[in-house]
Amino acid sequence: MTGKGALHHAAAAHTIGVSNPYSRLELSKERDHHYVPQFHLSKWANREGEIVQWGRIRHNDKLVCKPVSTAATAYVPGLYALSHVNDEEAQQIETRILGKIETEAKPVLEKLISTGPEGLTVRDRYWWTVYLNASLIRVPHIVERVRTEGAERIARDLKQDVPEYAAARGSAPEATLYEWATNNAPAQLANIGLKVLVSLIGSEKTIDRIIHLEWMVKDVGSASRRLLLGDNPFERVGDLFRSRTTISLPLTPTHLFIASDARDIIDHFARMPARDVVKANNQSSLINARKFVYGEAERSFIDRYLLRPVEE
Repeated sequence: MTGKGALHHAAAAHTIGVSNPYSRLELSKERDHHYVPQFHLSKWANREGEIVQWGRIRHNDKLVCKPVSTAATAYVPGLYALSHVNDEEAQQIETRILGKIETEAKPVLEKLISTGPEGLTVRDRYWWTVYLNASLIRVPHIVERVRTEGAERIARDLKQDVPEYAAARGSAPEATLYEWATNNAPAQLANIGLKVLVSLIGSEKTIDRIIHLEWMVKDVGSASRRLLLGDNPFERVGDLFRSRTTISLPLTPTHLFIASDARDIIDHFARMPARDVVKANNQSSLINARKFVYGEAERSFIDRYLLRPVEE
């Protein structure tokens, strides 16, 4: 193999790209990508379809509470958009991957609310597990970290001597495969982080671990206060792959999903008074939030635990 075809082969051997890259295209038009799915947020909506959003003004930390639609919050334009590809392909993570996950998870959420884990099929458990894993990974600060680490790794690898490139280089002016890929295969470099993100969401090891935990849904409707949902909603206590790990995710203002490998932890949550579960969850939701928390609560409680918004 010689010439440009050989160089593309060398690049492909050392990068993770996307199909049909368009190296001359600008960044595709950015669309609003929601990192907390609207179908999930809608469980906190009132009859007018609005949810209560709590946040702080960045420059003075003033606490602000306002009603918003699910479409108007928990999104970043182009968060999962691929670069240097046509517009349809740029949206494939949002539409084909995350969209598929949300479509499959939406009816499972309804089953969990109405019948608990006992009413789920094997297929239901699988898609809810993928949804849980995606809830952890798809938030902006994790996406940015994966993007940055991916870019640094590929730059480090391709700036080294690559035998395949040396053999195929010919008269190419670029001294390293990284320089060549920058000029001739920018999609390969720009999208490496998002490709890794997709692989993390579909991690067989993680899915196998979560799907085999013991699941429960705690109904806290008897409590006087309601569960909050944060914009960084997935909570894990302990290492997922070590014993006595626990994960949780609010499903509605009155239902909390909990999973653990320890039966005594599950039993503890089952016995725990609803008001204590609500308070513990809401404290965690507020402390872990990056910008916003959603739901009805006393202003003094929100003000006590909601931290300054985090720069993404």
